[in-house]
Amino acid sequence: MLKLALGPLLYYWPRATVLAFYEEMAASAVDIVYLGEAVCARRHELRAADWLELAGRLADAGKEVVLSSLALIESSADVTALRRLAGNGRFTVEANDMGAVNLLAGVAPFVASPT
Repeated sequence: MLKLALGPLLYYWPRATVLAFYEEMAASAVDIVYLGEAVCARRHELRAADWLELAGRLADAGKEVVLSSLALIESSADVTALRRLAGNGRFTVEANDMGAVNLLAGVAPFVASPT
């Protein structure tokens, strides 16, 4: 059976816009939703706790949720955020960086992006 997946947001949107967008996605025909910051660690509209809360709401709406990691891990703060995603205990993580693959391998379920 085919499934419709929605990738992570790649553009900078204000917090209220992001939250409203995912409320709409919860009621949409999308089967899989990739959530999280994949582009720039300096975007601070939503924190890891916010993404995890959104993930829970989407899962409660029947969506499969995958938490996306950054495409480029540059700092210890990025590694800390990645560890938090890896330790979420519920959702698969999209490893967009080889550091993420190394951290997740054997520890948590993950998928690797094509980039």
